[in-house]
Amino acid sequence: MPPRFDAHSHLPRVGVQEEAVPGRDHRRVVCGTCEADWEAVLAHAAGREHVLPMLGLHPWFAREAAPGWELRLGALLRAHRVGVGECGLDFARKDADRAGQETVFCAQLRLAHELRRPVAMHVVKAWGTLLEVLRSEGVPPAGALVHAFSGSPETARELQAMGVFLSFSGDLLKPERQGARDALQAAAADHLLLETDGTADLERVIEAAASLRSTSVTDLELLTWDNARRCFRELMA
Repeated sequence: MPPRFDAHSHLPRVGVQEEAVPGRDHRRVVCGTCEADWEAVLAHAAGREHVLPMLGLHPWFAREAAPGWELRLGALLRAHRVGVGECGLDFARKDADRAGQETVFCAQLRLAHELRRPVAMHVVKAWGTLLEVLRSEGVPPAGALVHAFSGSPETARELQAMGVFLSFSGDLLKPERQGARDALQAAAADHLLLETDGTADLERVIEAAASLRSTSVTDLELLTWDNARRCFRELMA
């Protein structure tokens, strides 16, 4: 059976057991979103070789970040083999603290650069700012992805030209999310990933993506596995 890679998910719900898939090599990225769940992500990954942990401060929680969060995150990153994220920019809410989010995001990008770790980015209605920040700070060389990509095909091409991987989620299963489908079809194959975001079934996401790109499920599984090994090489080596 071809290997499978889930490029973005979260801690499983309480009571849900996560076990390895018999006969199939697979990996799953599990992201923390706030300081309160960083230790839980590390504990979940311990003893599970298929789980790749990442720790970050999500833009939804940037405003409530306790003083010293950056130092604590940096200490955990230095002590453990983990990536940076989920972090990013979300300007969907009218009261979004755009300047605060950008400050918190840039701090995490700098940690990813300094420690050579991959970074997982959450971006909603902030594509122009994202491109400006990445041009200013640079794309972390150890790997960077935008998860649950919802931008335009033009933005997809621009980000991928910068070396950013784009991960597509269960939105591909929703007929009303035609924008995500269009972006998937426009995305370059060498910077394409797929994910569950902790809510979808990976098999269904892969099947939908394969149909939209007119390729086989097996070929897409192998492609995204190879891409993931490049994006997350610092966590998989």
